[in-house]
Amino acid sequence: MTALHAKTAPLADADLLVKRDQSRLIHPHLPGDTTDRIVMVEGSGCRLRDAHGREYLDATGGLMLAHVGHGRRELIEAAAGQMAKLEYYSSFHEFSNEPSIRLADRLIGLAPPPMERVYFTSGGAEAVDAALRMARLYHHRRGERDRTWVLARSLGYHGVSYGGAAATGMPMFHQGFGPMLPHVRHLTPPMPFHPEMYGGEDPTEFCLRELRETIEDIGAENIAVMIGEPILGVAGVVEPPGDYWPRVRELLASHGILLILDEVITAYGRTGHWFAAERLGVTPDFIVTAKGLTSGYFPMGALLVAGQVVDVVTRDEGFVGGYTYSGHATGCAVALENLAILERENLLAAATRVGDRLGERLRRLEELPVVGQVRQTGLMIGVELAQDPATGEPLPADRVPPLVRERAGVIVRNNPNTVLISPPLVMSDDEADRVADAVTEVLTEFATRRRSGPSAAPARELPVLDQPWDRPPSMPDLLAAAMEWHFDPRTGSRFWLERAKRLDFDPRVDVRTEADLALFPNVVDELRDARVEDLVPRGYGDGPIPLEVYESGGTTGAPKRIAWLPDLHDQLITWHCGVLDDRGVPRGANWLTIGPSGPHMFGPMGRSLAHRRGGLPFTVDLDPRWVKKCVAEGRPEEAKRYLAHVLDQVETILRTQDIGVVFTTPPLLEALGGDEELAALVNRKVHTLIWGGASMDVDTRSLLREEVFPAARLLGFYGSTMVGAGMYERAGLAADEPSTFDPPYPFVSMRVVDPGTGGTVPYGERGQVVMSHVSRSMLLPNNLERDTAIRIRPAEGFGGDAVAGIKPVSAFGGTTVVEGVY
Repeated sequence: MTALHAKTAPLADADLLVKRDQSRLIHPHLPGDTTDRIVMVEGSGCRLRDAHGREYLDATGGLMLAHVGHGRRELIEAAAGQMAKLEYYSSFHEFSNEPSIRLADRLIGLAPPPMERVYFTSGGAEAVDAALRMARLYHHRRGERDRTWVLARSLGYHGVSYGGAAATGMPMFHQGFGPMLPHVRHLTPPMPFHPEMYGGEDPTEFCLRELRETIEDIGAENIAVMIGEPILGVAGVVEPPGDYWPRVRELLASHGILLILDEVITAYGRTGHWFAAERLGVTPDFIVTAKGLTSGYFPMGALLVAGQVVDVVTRDEGFVGGYTYSGHATGCAVALENLAILERENLLAAATRVGDRLGERLRRLEELPVVGQVRQTGLMIGVELAQDPATGEPLPADRVPPLVRERAGVIVRNNPNTVLISPPLVMSDDEADRVADAVTEVLTEFATRRRSGPSAAPARELPVLDQPWDRPPSMPDLLAAAMEWHFDPRTGSRFWLERAKRLDFDPRVDVRTEADLALFPNVVDELRDARVEDLVPRGYGDGPIPLEVYESGGTTGAPKRIAWLPDLHDQLITWHCGVLDDRGVPRGANWLTIGPSGPHMFGPMGRSLAHRRGGLPFTVDLDPRWVKKCVAEGRPEEAKRYLAHVLDQVETILRTQDIGVVFTTPPLLEALGGDEELAALVNRKVHTLIWGGASMDVDTRSLLREEVFPAARLLGFYGSTMVGAGMYERAGLAADEPSTFDPPYPFVSMRVVDPGTGGTVPYGERGQVVMSHVSRSMLLPNNLERDTAIRIRPAEGFGGDAVAGIKPVSAFGGTTVVEGVY
């Protein structure tokens, strides 16, 4: 393979490349206002170098595909040699080319029976779509034209094409794109590490029972195919119990339902076998492959099809539809040489040997309280973080890859709660040890910080930056994009600027021991205005960074301050779970959250409660600000179309998923109640309907009193923000008599009380406390009295008298204590 060039100096136009990237490219899964870029320019084996001369160890294989490593001269020569003879010719109709024939023959020779034919595509997602279409066509040509339903699995990943995204069991790939492919039902996958998902039942037995019940519910005569990854990849490297897939296959076959195994990640040696189907002892009707087929040297996929299906879908006019680059001559030549390298260098055995070495090293991390389980199959490894003992939620994994990369130059990936490792199969023992060392160092430090805990840290004063500004405050673009440490030489304070849309930031770990004051732009709606002047990113020197956060429209104009109360989020989740238990809401129920899904809004709250109670979270995003804007600007029809689209998504999820709890906002509650058919669907399927937020308008209360939804199903939460008596004022109730609020349904809320008098602190005077559930930050207004401490105390029956945290805030001086109680 080619070697990295000796020079390490950055490219002369490295900064220009970054700017062009920022202004010209759309990156998957990257918020548009993010400025971070790492521009790769060279690779050799498992090593990479970026445009600024920094070197990395690739422990992800790109996206789980660089099986033979970067910079392979043999593959470069295979591509060049084929291009010199025939770069491309179509494989439509009767035409073909030599490399595609040789590759198809090679693949069928490697594949388990009963695979007989190959259909080439440009990638895995196209191959998934082709398999779904072939499955439906198979039944159609056999006269079973009602067989259109597709069974898939929650947490499964099958690409983001139209068909693949519909089969993918991750709601984030469905939201905002309109109706998905109809007739898709997602089932529960077996995840033995999460027994809470199965209500005490054996995971395999639960999944088989669910599959039988689903077939009975839909009707076998209506179901075409089931699709699944043999080993869940993106969801965290979860290999099922050994009898799962053979029993699933047997059940499907007894009803004439076909089976697609999506081996885009697992095929061609990643598991130590050519195909994971061999490892798991299952014989599907289709095997979808891509990634390792060419190790990323050419975009290509291959769908392997069993003989019984081929006989049907190729008769009459044949299989209608193809891709321009199907059977691309150069791509097939590259794939042939790639397979030869895998065999010649015995890389399947290497995947097992190096994978076992890495797995053994990383399994030691299970002794740490922050690590739940380390899973390894071949050279696929998932390090799942543990549930936070305080919240029951999985600890977020998104902080691990940046730290591993910055400290050790090692690239790993993550899903929400699992660190993913899938290096090239050519990784050496020394390189594997370097990966293990890097991940171990970061997670050990993570565990050490959490053990010390926020409550164990001595209380210290937050520094005050109170020099006034002589012009109106502003929020520079750099602030919204920053995720860096910054230093203020006037006070010696360091600031952590957290960019928006990062959903699982935890200041108990990232701020408490490092920063003196934290600013979270993801609560900029509450901050309204902020000034950051002469902001200097880390790595460019310690320039002056004076910072003021102002209150817009306040009576005094004095600056607000940011502090954080470490355990508030955990306590709120605990209290809410206590209420749900008291109401008899079943644990393990799946949640549908309908509402704003931004970092400090409904989405994270719904996910937190679903995870804590062992259910799967589903989310339909709603932007109430957009609705209000449309109405305010005289565009009510546009608002109605938007709401209709949201309700269509809600109806699809309710009809296709087993939803036990719906968590929504008052306006959406009203919209649900206004649709007679949808309200009936909710009443038929949903155990509890929770509404929350500051809005308690008369129309919603009237709707509830009319019992569109039976009161027994309803529960009101004031869940995302705590305020004083203002919530009661907006409901038309006396500010000093919140206890008179007696709606015709249960309502749980927090309110701010003055411990000296026992009275409620009026909204806007001395008691507003705004809490971001995800950042766990507290926004303390300047109108709190000096030396204020925040103390959260649950009422009896909801966690005892535990104190979430006491944080003196020197910015205010004085002695008042504000308590939140149920």
